[in-house]
Amino acid sequence: MPEITTFQARSDDIYVVTAPKAGTTLTQELVWLVCNEADTERAREVDLDDRFPFLEFPYPGRKFIGRLSSPRFIKSHLRLEFLPPDIFNKKCKIIYTARNMKDVFVSLYHFLRLLSFVNYKGTFEEFFKLHTETLMGRGDFWDHVLSFWKLRNESNILFLKYEDMIKDLASQVRLIAKFLDKQLTEEQVRKIAFNCSFDNMKHNPSVNKTWMLDAGLFNANQGSFMRKGKVGDWKNMFTAEMSECMDELNREHFEVHGLHLEEEI
Repeated sequence: MPEITTFQARSDDIYVVTAPKAGTTLTQELVWLVCNEADTERAREVDLDDRFPFLEFPYPGRKFIGRLSSPRFIKSHLRLEFLPPDIFNKKCKIIYTARNMKDVFVSLYHFLRLLSFVNYKGTFEEFFKLHTETLMGRGDFWDHVLSFWKLRNESNILFLKYEDMIKDLASQVRLIAKFLDKQLTEEQVRKIAFNCSFDNMKHNPSVNKTWMLDAGLFNANQGSFMRKGKVGDWKNMFTAEMSECMDELNREHFEVHGLHLEEEI
């Protein structure tokens, strides 16, 4: 991706980076509201994909990103080694969110069924087997998380856990505000946390990607972009053998580095 490699960052850019289906949309909305004085009215008027564009996705595109006024808010699912070097050269602030891999896996399965241009028709068992033998088996998802976990003490990187957001969203709002040097009143903290509760997000067209349904990119009979958002939903899909397989991968890739992601709360 040569265009990505040569992407010109700005020192006041703010990036949200995650593996797919790890709490990206929630983190984006939190960050944007923290930096925009909890302006939930404007957030509902302007689609999140326009306020916080996707670096490597064709829409709205890097030309659009280049025209944005500063500070720019940019999202990416790229692994650390594939991100534009200029982001690190300019010490841009990066908020990274990790989520337990069992819930990521279930969410990804449903998302690929939702996407009309993928239209995945296999069972969850088939999906699990395919991906544990390819992406998951090679550790790609784990490496995505670990690369940022190892940088968590860098001054320009904030490492968050999705499960902590679900447990106490207001505390994570304060943490993000402190990292981004933003002063919020307690009323603003409560307003952001309320706006970003899962039920409110799911019924907010500006974050629930209704434009993708309108554009025919989602299968209308497969639910919505924001599905459940729960911690522990994996228990409705995983067999005992699948769970043990994931546990082994977590021990191999995460626990040896001191990283633990809660699987139920």
